[in-house]
Amino acid sequence: MLTIEIINEAKVSVRSQILNDVQLDGGNTNEYFVRFTSVDKLGYSARQFFARTRDIDDSNFDINSIGDKEGRLALWFYPLSTYLKSKDLYASNNPYVWLVRIKPNAWLQPVNNSTKGKVAAPQGKERAGILRQTTVTTSAIFFKPAFTVIGKYYDYGSQHQRHGQVKGAPEPTFFQRVRGEM
Repeated sequence: MLTIEIINEAKVSVRSQILNDVQLDGGNTNEYFVRFTSVDKLGYSARQFFARTRDIDDSNFDINSIGDKEGRLALWFYPLSTYLKSKDLYASNNPYVWLVRIKPNAWLQPVNNSTKGKVAAPQGKERAGILRQTTVTTSAIFFKPAFTVIGKYYDYGSQHQRHGQVKGAPEPTFFQRVRGEM
């Protein structure tokens, strides 16, 4: 039974699974974010691809920076709307996909080239990070774990490899080694 479930899940795209989970969970699509990773672990650790990012109040903050060795621990996400519109997102070739929803009391400060300094969060909300809006793409940078994980997905389709690529070429036989056909 487990094999049949895996095969059926491989046939359904990650995108359709995400859309289905958003419909089931409800809410506005602007509340959802997607993260791609090579490991099935979501947390604030140096093992993540983007370990540290400068906040807007840092004097060396740059809107086009993609992560730094200095700054605050952060996790980078794409807004769900960006994920649905674009096929070429940075790190989207990683097999693990996470769908998260921002908590109701959390707020991401919109940041673009003309933004100067931190802004206080609206009444009843807490500033959890920034929503970086560049000409290339929009990304959400969380400095606090102010989200709820809605779903975890594994992209079976993009990870499929032919048998020879998975296990490598078969070992040469004794006669191939003797003849030097390695």
